[in-house]
Amino acid sequence: MRNFAQRKIRRRGFSLLEMATAAGLMAAILAPALSVMRDAMAQSRILHRRSLLANYAVRTLEGECASVAGSWATGTSVGTYVAEGYANIRYTSARSDAFVDGGLPDQLINIQVTVYDDANVNSTLDAGELRVDYRTKIAKLTTYENEI
Repeated sequence: MRNFAQRKIRRRGFSLLEMATAAGLMAAILAPALSVMRDAMAQSRILHRRSLLANYAVRTLEGECASVAGSWATGTSVGTYVAEGYANIRYTSARSDAFVDGGLPDQLINIQVTVYDDANVNSTLDAGELRVDYRTKIAKLTTYENEI
């Protein structure tokens, strides 16, 4: 008869306790890692949206500068970027040479552009909505007037 105490027992798998411990460790490690990834993705979406707003603000400001340099037209305008697939992104621009707005009558015009993400689609800039403001000034120069 063989001595059962001396015989090596070969195991082919893990015990239930080992499997439960491994599953618990994996859950303890993966849950915070997935939370960090979720937060990183949310921040990435916000940063992408802010970058998009900044690009549209620069584009709109440059367009306003070009039209003001040639015509010296003051006033305000509003619009959207629906044609480019962004129905929620809207802009307002204001052009003024009044002293209270930062200009000098018939000498210096202040141009301000606000581009915002209208999250609730009410065509109004509300508190908490992403927005980008850019402002510049254009001097009334003879070279601009002669370009037309």
